[in-house]
Amino acid sequence: MAGLAFLLICSHGNAEFMSLASNKANIRKGPGTEYPVIWQAWRFTPFEILELGNEWAKVKDFENDIGWIHQSLLSDVSTVIVMGKFANIRKGPGLKHAVLWIAYRGYPLKVLDREEDWLKVSDGKKIKGWIFRTLVWGSTKEGGG
Repeated sequence: MAGLAFLLICSHGNAEFMSLASNKANIRKGPGTEYPVIWQAWRFTPFEILELGNEWAKVKDFENDIGWIHQSLLSDVSTVIVMGKFANIRKGPGLKHAVLWIAYRGYPLKVLDREEDWLKVSDGKKIKGWIFRTLVWGSTKEGGG
């Protein structure tokens, strides 16, 4: 889709990031539905964009896995994913704030705001709080792009 030719530039050097807009999507071995599915991704999963074609994007995830996704499933919403074993989601931006929830490795989150090295994030449902920037991978431009 021509309307999705834009890319979100994030804080990882000159890397270009987009995120999954649908609830779930197949990541394929090549640029087409004839290629096998190699993994599935969930809403708000961030991807580094390696290549854009007519309808398909070659993407890399936080584990350096590479695959292809249809561009119509991507958006410019700023998102991150938990890199470590787990990460605390806090009531406010700082260690003095209470832990509201624990997010485990591979959990994708939408970025709502940023205060220095802290990101206000949401899972799009009931979870909303703050996470320390170094615990996640993806685009950290607050406000969804």
